[in-house]
Amino acid sequence: MTAAVCSVSDLTLMVRDALAARPELEDVLVEGEVSNLKAHVSGHLYFTLKDAHSAVSCVCFRTNALRIPFRPDNGMTVVAHGSVQVYGQQGRYQLYVDRLEPSGVGALALGIEQLKQRLATEGLFDERRKRRLPLLPRRVVVVTSRSGAALRDVCTVIARRAPCIGVVLSPATVQGDGAVETLIRALQRADQVRDADVILLVRGGGSLEDLIAFNSESLARAIRATRLPVVTGVGHETDTTVADLAADRRAATPSAAAELVAPSVAALREDVAARRARLGLALVGLVGGHRQRVHIATLRLRQALMHETLVKRRAFAHELSRFTVAHPSRRVELERLRLTRASERLQDATVRVAVARRAALTTRAARLAALSPRRTLERGYSITSDADGRVLTDATAAPVGARLRTVLRHGSLESTVDRVEPGSPSSSERMYDSDPGSKDR
Repeated sequence: MTAAVCSVSDLTLMVRDALAARPELEDVLVEGEVSNLKAHVSGHLYFTLKDAHSAVSCVCFRTNALRIPFRPDNGMTVVAHGSVQVYGQQGRYQLYVDRLEPSGVGALALGIEQLKQRLATEGLFDERRKRRLPLLPRRVVVVTSRSGAALRDVCTVIARRAPCIGVVLSPATVQGDGAVETLIRALQRADQVRDADVILLVRGGGSLEDLIAFNSESLARAIRATRLPVVTGVGHETDTTVADLAADRRAATPSAAAELVAPSVAALREDVAARRARLGLALVGLVGGHRQRVHIATLRLRQALMHETLVKRRAFAHELSRFTVAHPSRRVELERLRLTRASERLQDATVRVAVARRAALTTRAARLAALSPRRTLERGYSITSDADGRVLTDATAAPVGARLRTVLRHGSLESTVDRVEPGSPSSSERMYDSDPGSKDR
C-alpha cells in the first residue's frame, strides 16, 4: 500500500502530535553544556545544550529567565527543566526551559559568586577605598535585629572592653521578605546619628538562604555610600557575604566585630603606661645626648668666637692704623710738615735766587756804571743838545745861531752857535771811539 503524499506543515503537525502524546516529554530534566548563548533585547534567552554526542536547541522566555538566580554563560554545565515541543516554522524540536540550575552547585551559591566577581571587577571591594576605623569611637551604631542575640553580644563586649563608648541601635529585619530594604534604611539612619564614629552591621549565623539579604548588590552599594566606616559581623567564621566584602572591615562574628571597634581600655592604659616609661627613658637619653652635644657645641662656639674676636681685633687694628694715617689731624700734621719743608726749600731757593740776582745786579750795575755818560763826563767830556733836548753828534745838525746846552761833569752851559765847521771826527772823538767800553755805549 502506497503512503499518501503530505505537505511539510502536515508532517510537522504529525511530529508535534506524536510528541504531545508522550507525557514524559512535558516534564524533563536535561543536563548539558551551554553554548551559543544569546540574550535577546526582549529578555528571552536562546542557547544550545550539548554533550559529547548530541545537541538540542533551548529557549527560556523572559518571565522564567528573570527567576534564574545566576547568570548562565557559555561553557557552564547546567540542568534545565522544561518541555519538548516542535518549532513549526523551522520544523525542529527544541526544549522550552522554565527552570535552570548549575550542575553540581546550588543556583543561589553560584549567583552569589557571580555577583562577587562582578562587583570586584567594578572595584567596589578595592582595599584603597576602605576607610580607617577610629581608635576609640565616641558612639557605635549597631544595625541588626532588635531581638537578636547579635545585639546582646555586641553590647556585652563593648561594656566589658570600653564602657565609655555609647551604643545606639538602628533596628532592621535581617532575613525574610523586605530584609534588604530595611537594612538599607537602617544604614542610612545610622549614618546620620550625632557623634557616631562607626557602624556595626551584624547578625547571627544561619544557612545560605538565611543570609541572602547580606548578599544583595543594593546593600553592598549602600555600605559604600555611607559617611561612616562600616564593620560587618555576619554569620559564622566560614561565612563571607557580599556585605562583608563591601565593608571597611570584616569580622567573623558579631562579638569579633564589637572587639574591632571597642579596644580594651585596660590594655590601652597598660600600653600608655608602657609608652610613657619608654618615652621617659628615651627623653633621658635624648636629653643626655643633647646636653653632650650642647656642651661640645658650646666649646666649639667659644673657640669660634675667640678666633673670630682675634680676627676682628686684628682687622680693627689694621683699620685703626689706616684710619690714624688717614685722619684729618694726621693729614694736617703731614701737610704742615711738607709745608714747612717746602717753606724751607723756598727760603733756600729765595736766598739762592737773591744772591744770584744780587750778583747779577752788581755785575750789571758795574757794567752800567762803566757805560754811564757820567763816567764819560768825569773823564773831561761833555754832552751837547739842542733846544729840543736832542743830543748833537754832528756839527751840521746845529745851524748858526742855534741855542745849545752843554752838560759837563759839574754843571751845564748855555751857548749860541757862531760858526759851524763840518769835517771828520776830531781827535777827541777818535779817542772816545777807541775806549774799550764804547761798544756798550
